Amino acid sequence: MSYDLEILAKMENGDYICIAEPKYSSPTYNLGRMFREAMDWDFYQGIIYNVADIFENIKRGISELECHPEKYVQYEPENKWGTVNDALDVLKSLRDCILEKDVETKYLYVRW
Repeated sequence: MSYDLEILAKMENGDYICIAEPKYSSPTYNLGRMFREAMDWDFYQGIIYNVADIFENIKRGISELECHPEKYVQYEPENKWGTVNDALDVLKSLRDCILEKDVETKYLYVRW
């Protein structure tokens, strides 16, 4: 099983439309605890979040995984389906996808 990451825009009628997907848009559930610990954010799957509210968490996760990978190795499963490097790739691709939109973060949303 995996998460499905999408970048969304909100339409005038209140519905959301997918406008982009990060390069690594389907990270394994095995990374869930590592993401939550590194980002200091207890996200829920399938929930839509305003990017302005969570972008600092994404950047924190990247910084934590880059600067302190040894702290997060403990969350890698024995089967290695979800490593620190995998988590870092996912968060970087999410950050980059958001920044590539060249839209203020308050107008973008992420479905985790």
